[in-house]
Amino acid sequence: MSNSAAALKEAVEFEKKALEKYQEAASIVKHPETQETLQKLTTEKQQTIESMHWIIMAEAGKIETEKPAEQAEESKSGASKCPFSGALAEMGIDITKMSKEEAMAKMGDMGKIFPESTES
Repeated sequence: MSNSAAALKEAVEFEKKALEKYQEAASIVKHPETQETLQKLTTEKQQTIESMHWIIMAEAGKIETEKPAEQAEESKSGASKCPFSGALAEMGIDITKMSKEEAMAKMGDMGKIFPESTES
């Protein structure tokens, strides 16, 4: 295990101890507002601990953090990053062969298809 992963693991142990103390305090406090705040804090602390486990695994080299080869090749080939490219392809519009300006112009035409939609 790398030094960074070991340090992070130790930090998580401290976070877990703190979480236990916050939970203990939440069960015995007198004011409802304090209890509500402590409950929110314990929820956030638990989420932080869960997130840290993923970070530790990445630092320890136990999970893949790089793009898979297939995705890396798509990026190099200039394939579209548009989340709608699949749906547009089904409609007969291949934006992978268009310039960005042409693709955006086509997308602008879609406003005519869905006139009730509003931009935010």
